[in-house]
Amino acid sequence: MATKRILTSVSFIVGVTLALLEIGCSFESVPADRRRQTEAARDEYERKSQAESVASDRQRTDEIWRMMADPGSLSIQQSDALIEALRSPSSLTRTSAAQKLGDAKGARAVDALVAVLRTETDPTTFSAIVEALVNIGNPRATDAFVEALSAPNMPDAARENALDAIVEFRSDWRFRPQIQRFYDSLTDESVRTRVRLVVEGHSKLTNAR
Repeated sequence: MATKRILTSVSFIVGVTLALLEIGCSFESVPADRRRQTEAARDEYERKSQAESVASDRQRTDEIWRMMADPGSLSIQQSDALIEALRSPSSLTRTSAAQKLGDAKGARAVDALVAVLRTETDPTTFSAIVEALVNIGNPRATDAFVEALSAPNMPDAARENALDAIVEFRSDWRFRPQIQRFYDSLTDESVRTRVRLVVEGHSKLTNAR
């Protein structure tokens, strides 16, 4: 009888122990399942976020390219023909092409206008190119305007148009040293008088700070 009771007790203890182990394993499996679900959800979120980011970047790039290729009020063929005319040996043809491109306000012409501004030797055409870039209003032209301040063999009045363009773009405060050098190079007193107002305005702003 004693032996039977002992065996019964042992069996009971073993049964209880096994039951507890099973319960413990089930409790451990719940957090593990949740972790796997959380990790899977996080991975899916990251994949979707990355895909959305790539799509957004592509859309922005496409929009930039569309804006850069915009011929304005002209057709692409008309714009490209005028861009080609900017390289004509005739200054009258170059001037007319620049004026028409400026009136069209198409960003498609900006790079071509900037390129010819850096090599133009005719004062009238030079001024027409600057005016065209101002009409289009694309900030990519700003550096070319700054370079135009010191264009070799260009009259003061023509170079002054480049300064006016920089002021129009509200970028003159960024290029005070270049504007000061431009002012120092002037020999035309009427131009010098007008430019002095810009230089003095910079000085007053500096002193106020």
